[in-house]
Amino acid sequence: MRLPEAFDAHPAYFAVWITTFWLCIVPEIVLSALLRSGKTAQKSDKGSKLIVIGAANLAMMIGFSVAIAFPGLSIHTHWRALFDAGIAVWLSGNLFRFYSMRILGRFFTYDVAVSTGQHVVERGPYRWIRHPSYLGSLVANIGLGMTMTNWLAMFLPVLCLAAAYAYRIAIEERALLEGLGSPYREYMGRTRRLIPFVF
Repeated sequence: MRLPEAFDAHPAYFAVWITTFWLCIVPEIVLSALLRSGKTAQKSDKGSKLIVIGAANLAMMIGFSVAIAFPGLSIHTHWRALFDAGIAVWLSGNLFRFYSMRILGRFFTYDVAVSTGQHVVERGPYRWIRHPSYLGSLVANIGLGMTMTNWLAMFLPVLCLAAAYAYRIAIEERALLEGLGSPYREYMGRTRRLIPFVF
């Protein structure tokens, strides 16, 4: 069994990976702690927050596990370029996620919840898709998989997280329909969930 190519090659690659990990995870930890200090909102989470957190951690474990357990599926040709591109995709996905969260502003929550006075936000990426922060997270996960330089590690983790988001989106849209009514129903009619004009 071997470590992913990048981690085996030079300590600098592992240092870049660790730095990127913390750049992506620390803002989430801080924001989650800040938002925990109690918003008044009608919560309808149905366990989806824990499912997404569990899936995100499981996705990372799967990525490492398959990269180590299936060295035959490692990408040896141009792995450095793939690793570098993976870091860029990982950071870009997270930046897009945080940008989307900022656009949503005070209506952003980690639990599925409808706040008092909440309205439909249609600025920035919300003009075209209803869940841009989830798209950012999925793109970041693809980048994470790319840094593993292994075919299985590129696809299995993001599929794991996508399954969790599928459940989360269904719960969230039901809650928003109940809480916001026809404005959100009309918004759903002119937007897509994750990919503009496609899905």
